[in-house]
Amino acid sequence: RHGAKVLNNAITAGTYPLRQQSQELTNTIKRLNKNFEEEHEKLQRLEQEVEQHDKAIILHEEKIKRLEERK
Repeated sequence: RHGAKVLNNAITAGTYPLRQQSQELTNTIKRLNKNFEEEHEKLQRLEQEVEQHDKAIILHEEKIKRLEERK
């Protein structure tokens, strides 16, 4: 029984660096996912803004066309 405990402690101590690296990798992946989500939201807002500008440009072009037709 004592031998099993010693072996278990040795395994635990031996795998500690791997568990530490695994936890760091998990944390890094979580941070990257959060950054990706934030960037995706920013991109969606930018796309909406571009769409609004496109609509405004189209409206201005239509006004210019109507004014030119009146001449």
